[in-house]
Amino acid sequence: MFDKMTKLLGLKSQEQEKTHSDLHLATAALLVYVSRADGDFSVDERAQLLACMTDRFDLESADAEQIIDDAEAQQQEATCLYKFTKAITDELDQTGRQEIVRLLWRVAFADNHIDNFEANLLAKVSGLLGVSTRDRVTLKHEVEEEQAGAQ
Repeated sequence: MFDKMTKLLGLKSQEQEKTHSDLHLATAALLVYVSRADGDFSVDERAQLLACMTDRFDLESADAEQIIDDAEAQQQEATCLYKFTKAITDELDQTGRQEIVRLLWRVAFADNHIDNFEANLLAKVSGLLGVSTRDRVTLKHEVEEEQAGAQ
Protein backbone atom coordinates (compact mmCIF):
# COMPACT_ATOMS: atom_id res chain seq x y z
CA MET A 1 0.00 0.00 0.00
CA PHE A 2 2.81 2.41 0.90
CA ASP A 3 4.54 1.65 -2.42
CA LYS A 4 1.31 2.42 -4.30
CA MET A 5 0.98 5.75 -2.49
CA THR A 6 4.58 6.75 -3.15
CA LYS A 7 4.17 5.82 -6.80
CA LEU A 8 0.91 7.75 -7.05
CA LEU A 9 2.51 10.83 -5.48
CA GLY A 10 5.60 10.50 -7.66
CA LEU A 11 7.84 9.81 -4.68
CA LYS A 12 10.61 7.24 -4.66
CA SER A 13 10.55 4.33 -2.26
CA GLN A 14 13.54 3.64 -0.04
CA GLU A 15 14.30 0.58 -2.20
CA GLN A 16 14.50 2.75 -5.33
CA GLU A 17 16.71 5.28 -3.51
CA LYS A 18 19.08 2.48 -2.45
CA THR A 19 19.30 1.17 -6.03
CA HIS A 20 20.14 4.62 -7.36
CA SER A 21 22.62 5.41 -4.62
CA ASP A 22 24.95 2.45 -5.06
CA LEU A 23 25.60 1.07 -8.53
CA HIS A 24 24.26 4.06 -10.45
CA LEU A 25 26.13 6.60 -8.39
CA ALA A 26 29.41 4.67 -8.54
CA THR A 27 29.10 4.25 -12.31
CA ALA A 28 28.27 7.91 -12.82
CA ALA A 29 31.20 8.95 -10.62
CA LEU A 30 33.63 6.90 -12.74
CA LEU A 31 32.12 8.31 -15.93
CA VAL A 32 32.54 11.85 -14.59
CA TYR A 33 36.11 11.04 -13.55
CA VAL A 34 36.98 9.82 -17.05
CA SER A 35 35.28 12.78 -18.72
CA ARG A 36 37.38 15.17 -16.62
CA ALA A 37 40.66 13.28 -17.01
CA ASP A 38 41.82 15.47 -19.89
CA GLY A 39 40.96 18.67 -18.01
CA ASP A 40 37.93 19.45 -20.18
CA PHE A 41 34.40 18.25 -19.37
CA SER A 42 32.89 19.06 -22.75
CA VAL A 43 29.23 19.33 -23.68
CA ASP A 44 29.65 16.24 -25.89
CA GLU A 45 31.09 14.26 -22.99
CA ARG A 46 28.25 15.29 -20.68
CA ALA A 47 25.68 14.36 -23.33
CA GLN A 48 27.34 10.96 -23.82
CA LEU A 49 27.51 10.45 -20.05
CA LEU A 50 23.78 11.17 -19.77
CA ALA A 51 23.02 8.82 -22.67
CA CYS A 52 25.11 6.06 -21.07
CA MET A 53 23.28 6.38 -17.76
CA THR A 54 19.79 6.52 -19.27
CA ASP A 55 20.41 3.65 -21.68
CA ARG A 56 22.37 1.30 -19.40
CA PHE A 57 20.17 1.71 -16.35
CA ASP A 58 16.87 2.53 -18.07
CA LEU A 59 16.56 5.85 -16.22
CA GLU A 60 14.53 8.92 -16.95
CA SER A 61 16.67 11.90 -18.01
CA ALA A 62 15.81 13.84 -14.86
CA ASP A 63 16.83 10.91 -12.63
CA ALA A 64 20.06 10.44 -14.57
CA GLU A 65 20.84 14.17 -14.32
CA GLN A 66 20.35 14.05 -10.55
CA ILE A 67 22.59 11.00 -10.22
CA ILE A 68 25.26 12.69 -12.36
CA ASP A 69 25.07 15.85 -10.23
CA ASP A 70 25.41 13.75 -7.06
CA ALA A 71 28.26 11.79 -8.63
CA GLU A 72 30.12 14.99 -9.53
CA ALA A 73 29.94 16.13 -5.92
CA GLN A 74 31.05 12.76 -4.55
CA GLN A 75 33.80 12.36 -7.13
CA GLN A 76 35.30 15.72 -6.19
CA GLU A 77 35.37 14.72 -2.51
CA ALA A 78 36.77 11.22 -3.11
CA THR A 79 40.42 10.57 -2.42
CA CYS A 80 40.59 7.40 -4.53
CA LEU A 81 38.63 5.39 -7.07
CA TYR A 82 38.37 2.28 -4.91
CA LYS A 83 35.11 3.39 -3.27
CA PHE A 84 33.41 3.50 -6.67
CA THR A 85 34.99 0.40 -8.19
CA LYS A 86 34.20 -1.62 -5.05
CA ALA A 87 30.51 -0.69 -5.30
CA ILE A 88 30.50 -1.90 -8.91
CA THR A 89 32.40 -5.14 -8.29
CA ASP A 90 30.07 -5.93 -5.39
CA GLU A 91 27.03 -5.64 -7.66
CA LEU A 92 28.13 -6.87 -11.09
CA ASP A 93 29.65 -10.00 -12.57
CA GLN A 94 32.48 -9.91 -15.11
CA THR A 95 30.15 -9.22 -18.04
CA GLY A 96 28.52 -6.34 -16.19
CA ARG A 97 31.90 -4.86 -15.26
CA GLN A 98 32.98 -5.09 -18.89
CA GLU A 99 29.85 -3.14 -19.84
CA ILE A 100 30.88 -0.41 -17.39
CA VAL A 101 34.30 -0.26 -19.09
CA ARG A 102 32.48 0.00 -22.44
CA LEU A 103 30.55 3.01 -21.07
CA LEU A 104 33.81 4.57 -19.89
CA TRP A 105 35.28 4.23 -23.39
CA ARG A 106 32.14 5.80 -24.90
CA VAL A 107 32.47 8.85 -22.68
CA ALA A 108 36.21 9.07 -23.32
CA PHE A 109 35.60 8.97 -27.10
CA ALA A 110 32.77 11.55 -26.95
CA ASP A 111 35.16 14.35 -27.95
CA ASN A 112 36.65 12.15 -30.73
CA HIS A 113 40.02 12.06 -29.01
CA ILE A 114 41.61 9.84 -26.36
CA ASP A 115 44.53 11.48 -24.62
CA ASN A 116 47.08 9.74 -22.40
CA PHE A 117 45.34 10.77 -19.17
CA GLU A 118 42.10 9.13 -20.28
CA ALA A 119 43.85 5.98 -21.54
CA ASN A 120 45.83 5.62 -18.31
CA LEU A 121 42.76 6.21 -16.18
CA LEU A 122 40.81 3.61 -18.12
CA ALA A 123 43.64 1.11 -17.61
CA LYS A 124 43.61 1.81 -13.88
CA VAL A 125 39.82 1.61 -13.50
CA SER A 126 39.64 -1.55 -15.61
CA GLY A 127 42.24 -3.17 -13.38
CA LEU A 128 40.32 -2.19 -10.24
CA LEU A 129 37.16 -3.64 -11.79
CA GLY A 130 38.95 -6.88 -12.61
CA VAL A 131 38.66 -6.43 -16.37
CA SER A 132 41.72 -7.81 -18.14
CA THR A 133 43.97 -5.75 -20.40
CA ARG A 134 42.88 -7.89 -23.34
CA ASP A 135 39.18 -7.24 -22.67
CA ARG A 136 39.81 -3.52 -22.08
CA VAL A 137 41.59 -3.17 -25.43
CA THR A 138 38.91 -5.24 -27.20
CA LEU A 139 36.20 -2.99 -25.75
CA LYS A 140 38.15 0.09 -26.83
CA HIS A 141 38.29 -1.16 -30.42
CA GLU A 142 34.60 -2.04 -30.40
CA VAL A 143 33.69 1.46 -29.20
CA GLU A 144 36.05 3.01 -31.80
CA GLU A 145 34.23 1.05 -34.51
CA GLU A 146 30.84 2.17 -33.15
CA GLN A 147 31.98 5.79 -33.18
CA ALA A 148 33.38 5.53 -36.72
CA GLY A 149 30.12 3.97 -37.93
CA ALA A 150 28.05 6.70 -36.30
CA GLN A 151 29.91 9.51 -38.08
